[in-house]
Amino acid sequence: VQDYGTINDVLKTSQESFPQERPKEKTTHEKLMQQRISNHRIAQDEMKANPQYKKMMEQRKKLPAFAYATDICSIVRNKKNRVIILTGDTGCGKSTQVPQFLLDDPEIGPQCSIIVTQPRRISAISVAERVAQERCEPAGNSVGFSVRLESSMSKKTQLLFVTPGVLMKKLHPDSGDNTSEGGRNRLDMTNIIIMDEIHERDKNTEFLMIALQDLIEERNDLQLILMSATMPTRDLAEYWRGVGTRRKDKCNSPSLVDDDWGDEGLMPVEINIPGRTYPVQEFFLEDILMMTGFVDDNANAPDMLQIDADLTSLLSATNQFSITAASTSMPTLIDSTLKCIMCNKSGFSSAEELGSHIAVCYGGGEESMADLEERIRGISIFDSYVSVPEAEDVAAAGVGDDLFDIMENELEDYDDVDDEVLVRKWDGESSFDAGLSSKLTLTEEESLMRYQTMYDDDEVNYDLLLELVRYIDKSSYGDGAVLVFFSGWREISEFALLLETTLPFNDPTKYNVHLLHSGIPSKDQRKVFVKPSRGVRKIVLSTNIAETSVTIEDVAFVIDTGRAKLKSYDPHLKTSTLQDSWISQASAKQRRGRAGRCKAGVCFHLFSRRRHGCMRAFLESELLRTPLEELCLQTKRLNLANGGPDDPDGIPAFLSKAMSPPHSKSITNALELLVNLGAMDEETNELTDLGVCLSALSLEPKVGKMLIMSHLIGCTREAACMAVAMNSKSPFTIPPPHMRKLSDNAKVILSEGSESDQITFLNVIHRRDAVAKRGMSALTSFCRQHYLNASSLNQISNLRTHVSRELESLGFPPCSKQGYHNRNGDSPAFLQASICAGLYPNVAWRRKGDVNFSTITRQKAKTHLSSVNAVKSQPLSTKCQVAENEVELVVFGELVKGKMMFTMDNTTHLVSPLPLLLLCGDLHVRPITFAATETSQKTTQSLLSVDEWLVFLCDPTISSALVVLRNRINAAFKSITSDPSTFADLPAKEKDAVDTLSTVLQSGHRQYLRQRERKR
Repeated sequence: VQDYGTINDVLKTSQESFPQERPKEKTTHEKLMQQRISNHRIAQDEMKANPQYKKMMEQRKKLPAFAYATDICSIVRNKKNRVIILTGDTGCGKSTQVPQFLLDDPEIGPQCSIIVTQPRRISAISVAERVAQERCEPAGNSVGFSVRLESSMSKKTQLLFVTPGVLMKKLHPDSGDNTSEGGRNRLDMTNIIIMDEIHERDKNTEFLMIALQDLIEERNDLQLILMSATMPTRDLAEYWRGVGTRRKDKCNSPSLVDDDWGDEGLMPVEINIPGRTYPVQEFFLEDILMMTGFVDDNANAPDMLQIDADLTSLLSATNQFSITAASTSMPTLIDSTLKCIMCNKSGFSSAEELGSHIAVCYGGGEESMADLEERIRGISIFDSYVSVPEAEDVAAAGVGDDLFDIMENELEDYDDVDDEVLVRKWDGESSFDAGLSSKLTLTEEESLMRYQTMYDDDEVNYDLLLELVRYIDKSSYGDGAVLVFFSGWREISEFALLLETTLPFNDPTKYNVHLLHSGIPSKDQRKVFVKPSRGVRKIVLSTNIAETSVTIEDVAFVIDTGRAKLKSYDPHLKTSTLQDSWISQASAKQRRGRAGRCKAGVCFHLFSRRRHGCMRAFLESELLRTPLEELCLQTKRLNLANGGPDDPDGIPAFLSKAMSPPHSKSITNALELLVNLGAMDEETNELTDLGVCLSALSLEPKVGKMLIMSHLIGCTREAACMAVAMNSKSPFTIPPPHMRKLSDNAKVILSEGSESDQITFLNVIHRRDAVAKRGMSALTSFCRQHYLNASSLNQISNLRTHVSRELESLGFPPCSKQGYHNRNGDSPAFLQASICAGLYPNVAWRRKGDVNFSTITRQKAKTHLSSVNAVKSQPLSTKCQVAENEVELVVFGELVKGKMMFTMDNTTHLVSPLPLLLLCGDLHVRPITFAATETSQKTTQSLLSVDEWLVFLCDPTISSALVVLRNRINAAFKSITSDPSTFADLPAKEKDAVDTLSTVLQSGHRQYLRQRERKR
């Protein structure tokens, strides 16, 4: 210091010697983070200053989840906790409160960006709006949502509720969240992802669970919270073991590995929130039968009085026999002790009850089948005899006819109790007293057996359901809402019609009936959350859309029919099945939880306790029940599997990392289909130009190809309507049986002789657009007259715009704009060609005299009952009438396996084979020579085959021309998929080929029309 002066002198000298570095400009990320912190501070101040804030906080504090706010935030603050599993009973408040805990935390909140997935649109919207309301702000500020066709968000949004499909799109590098500074977007600005209701196991959620494992390994700052009310945490924790710590293999610093990332086998942190807000009582079918007296009071019961008389006579005779037997020391069944040898359960009231139990008993779940078999083998047949009292004891006890008098008195007592229940109304707070014991009585068991004898237990009994709604209405004070779960729209529509025609429920001043279905627009779905006026009872008829994360606050009663529509997929037959199935025990628990959210509730299950005990515990993953083409496309689009089909980083290897891996045959089928469509390379599985286009569309791959091909054919506007209709719920309702003929006639009229479901959809949409201009009343009347669902039509109309925007983002012209891509309008020849080009190889054929069709997989099939072609007056519903050397062709959307045989949905009669020859599959041409005969000379013809299964004969000159035209059309199609913006500037040869295609297709269709006229 003496040599150089003071420390300050040294620092001053160094500053003069070396020019000061200019401060670096803040990066875009830093600017965004600073803005986020500022917005968070302002939002917190505004929330706390709002007069409603204290009231909202008082309500939030009543939820069981609120007591765990500190623990949850403490766990999330620890960045070593990359994956957190949170479970809690339905109604504990986890869906609405956990995201708010993080947003309000002074350390986590200012810098956090949270995305929460909900399995359905209505869940994402309703939960977002509820959270925004609790924070005293409208949706779209700090709390927002983004679902298909609708969003409410801004730059201030820190908490965003989405569906799994929307989150998948955000994973794409080009999704636009933050692609600055040359970095690829992998949700760069999001640091917490919450996946709610993961027990639903839908295919998008399962896909995200695979993708997020890799993303968490890439991102040090990303945390994942998995929430569910019923998911088994042991399996889930094992699946996520070590995720976020495997990065140590890539680290060079041992200290970093040991100190920051821990052991690779680290298990996720688990949090459980016990308890629920309000109690929910549960009743089953046997209880409901006793409450309503449905079996005894049903006028349609077949001679029940006679059956009772015969039964009483038989019991009396048995009694006389028992007393006589006692005097001769013969065994009786009085005071018996019946016991199940499989689970050791005892206390059965009758041998019939024991037999019914054994039929469904699986040993209690504690022992394997081998152990049970060993136990049964070791039981002596003498041990299975019933223990009986001695005859003297029977006589001493005075057991005789009085025994049956007691039983009859008990039956009368039950009738008296039933009447008392209707008088004693439930106040909504105390126990719902139905006068029933928890243990089955003989009368309850008898009622259940009678019901199952008289009615099909696998079908929803609307008469019983109506009686139950009437019973609820009479036996409770107040106007608590009733929520009824159905399997699908048909069941909802039928029961809604029944309510409309039944007193007193058809009185709108006393009852509000709302329908809740995924096909209903969001604004109509929101009506179910509006509390009616005092004295008016709300009845909500819903599918399982209301099963999770949907809180209808005034629901006091839930009626669970126990049914849901489930789709299954057979990878060996390549067919799907959509049918009503019994729900799982987890789903039954979720449905029960819809009551008791904001008040005490009651749940009525329209199935027996025995049935509930036999239900599967959980629903299997949708990956096991659905085709995988769309997921394979997204896997490639998101760069999650860059290898080929046999590589360790290929699509099969990626999907095999799922919690419940799909069948290998399902993956192979999906890859084969994409290769056949021309969307994927067979060896490398890389996406072609067409595959890139298809992956950007929210349509099934085959339907997407139909839409893209329509640009060449010249009917894009019409193809867009047909495409979204095929990808949506059918706009036609399913009327009651007595109105089925009228509905079929209306459908035939709307088809305008097209013999096509797709073109019928198109005609419906055109008519809808014209009628809607005259107002809602005109549209409602039109839908009622033609048995159409207005909500489905509105959704299809909105989806047209959505799909058009997706095409425009790729460079295609707007679908509705007039131009070369719409030059041919709605001519059936071009519409059929577009449908065929997209849906191939879904083609079937039949010969003269055949009733059923044969598919490319050699399955016999017929048109589905919902198809316009299944109506008896239509040509395809009768025997084939073509000439001996011809075939009748039909294109279909999907082959569905029915109870008896396969059915084809979304069918179109293909009147000419030219679309197949020019636009589908691989065309092979071979010469064939016919030897000379007495009446003809030696001739040479061309044998044309499409994928070696559909064969045609034609003149060699014509075959050559078809091959040349096909090659040029293929070249044109490759041009528009590689660069859609050059569509209007096709090379001259390709444009000539496209114009020739229009001429050829129109000519083939006119020839068919002339032939049909001659036959008439």
